[in-house]
Parts: sequence; C-alpha cells; structure tokens
Amino acid sequence: MPDYDFRSLAVVIVDHESNTRRLLRGILARMGVDKILDLPDTSELSAAMIAVQPDLLFIDADASDPGGLKFVQGLRHAQAPHNPFVGVIVTTWQPTQPLLLRFNSTGADDMMVKPFSTKQVQDRLTNLIEARKSFVVTADYIGPDRRRQPREGIQIPLFEVPNTLRMKALGQFDRNRAADAIADSLDAINQQKIVRSGFQVAFLIDFALPGLMAGADRMSGDHLLRAGLALEDMMRRLKPESDVRKQAESYAAIIRKAVDQFKTTPDQPLHGPQALRVAAMGVAALTSRRADLTAVENEVRGAVNAYRTRLAQIAQAKAEQQQVSERDMAGEKPAG
Repeated sequence: MPDYDFRSLAVVIVDHESNTRRLLRGILARMGVDKILDLPDTSELSAAMIAVQPDLLFIDADASDPGGLKFVQGLRHAQAPHNPFVGVIVTTWQPTQPLLLRFNSTGADDMMVKPFSTKQVQDRLTNLIEARKSFVVTADYIGPDRRRQPREGIQIPLFEVPNTLRMKALGQFDRNRAADAIADSLDAINQQKIVRSGFQVAFLIDFALPGLMAGADRMSGDHLLRAGLALEDMMRRLKPESDVRKQAESYAAIIRKAVDQFKTTPDQPLHGPQALRVAAMGVAALTSRRADLTAVENEVRGAVNAYRTRLAQIAQAKAEQQQVSERDMAGEKPAG
C-alpha cells in the first residue's frame, strides 16, 4: 500500500453488529486513523456527521432499519448540512441483486462484503484516493458515474468533486480551501440538478398526457405524481431571488393544479391538458436557459418515444415468456 498518512482522517462507522464495528475500528486504527466514531444505527448519524465532519462513512446495508442507504441518498442530494461528497462505503454480508440495485441508486462509492480483511479495507481507501469516480447528476441520482459507456442522446457532464480523504492522506488539506471547493461543487451540481429536474418534469408529463386525457390510466397518473415531485425538488433548488424562480412559479402553479386534480379525482379526464403541456415544456426550456422551444420539445418527445418503445419491448418479452411457460406447463413443444 502507498505511504499515505491517515492520522488526520475522520471516519464514522454505522453497523448494527458490535463485532463488525470493533473489527473495522481495529483495522482503521492499525492504519493510523485516530478519529473514529461508531454507531449501532442511523438514529444519531445526522448529528454525528455534523460533529465529526467525516472524510469517510462506512454504512451497514443489512440492518432491519432501512435508513442507512436512504441516508446516503439524502446525503448526496444535500438534504442536510453535511459534506455531500464524503466517501461512502456500504457493507453487507450478502450482495443480493435487489441490494445491488438499491446500492447503485444511492450514490455510495463502493461496497465491501463481510467478513472483510485489512487488505480489503486498505484497497477501498486506496481506490478512493487514487481512482474515485467522477460524479454524475440525473433527474433522480447524484453520485459516482457507474456507466461503462456513455449513454446515447443528451450528454450529461461529469463532476470531479472535492475529496477530503485524498486531501488529508496526501497532506494537502486546508480547511478553508476545502470548504470553498465543496461550496463551488455543490453549486455546480445544484445547477445541473435543476436542468435535469426541469427536463424530467417535461418528459414525465408528455408521457402521461394521453392517459390523463382518457381519465383511467394509472401508469399515467403515477408519472404525473413523479413529475410533481421533480418539480418541487427543482423549485427547492432555485434561489428565491433568481429570475428563473420567478418565471417558473407561473408554470409550477399549472402543474401543481393538475397534480392536485389527479389526487382528488384520479378517474376523471384531466382539465386543460394543453396548458399543462405548455407549462411542462416551459419549465424544461427555462431551466436549461434555451430560447429554442421547438428544439426542447423535440428532445423531450424523442425521449418519450424511446421510453414507449422500451416499455413495449419489455411487455412483448414478458408475453413471450408467459407463452413459453404455459406451453411447458401443458407439456407442449414449441412449433418448428
């Protein structure tokens, strides 16, 4: 392992098993880490994050309380006054497929399977120092970019976020410079999140409108409700004094009215669908600061069409699988 200095690191461990906490504390102490706080659950984690200001968080994914991974997701979305870029390693006894899916959505950096060795812990820290992934911001995710290849369509920028673990291990940490870097990165990510949320609002509403106009499409209603959540996240991030916030309020009022109507009368056709669509596209154009509304509409419609195609392919695959299963149950053989 390279000759890193871990003495100034601050680490928080959350694990419901005392033996795991004791083992991890011992490994970190032998590596030279002096400041270690361990907790049995997440009940006091928020206060601990403020008090300790950790550079690294180990968090248990196996506890009966599911708050650990949820806390990480909120951390990345800056929903509390902590450093949202702290290194996060999730620990588990069994990395099942459902757990891996949840892990991928949280924005955690890495996963470590129990029981772990000193070398495993050292390797994880070295990776966070030398090869931490850049962050990506989408409509519902902020965290390390896990894509193996770029997505088609709109190219989403990557952000190299401040890494206090690296700064301290290399002896380059300065509290004021680190605080400035965190604030600058948080502002850049916040601006990108506003753009992505604005596009998400338009995408979800454009997809939902045909079903909402019919008045009996539950999938469309679910997408409208998701659009309402994306809208509120976007409005929360917009500065109250900004021109964009003031202009967005009129669009937001139309969208909120539609969401409220659906909640009250979910089986009734939506009133004013064209006004809702105009408001949705207006939000996307406004937050991306683009004057060419036609181009924005084309991008949204292209994304919706691709999504519909994907849903149709999934439905077809399920139907074909069902046919195969029914033939197998009946003892039939496929034709040909």
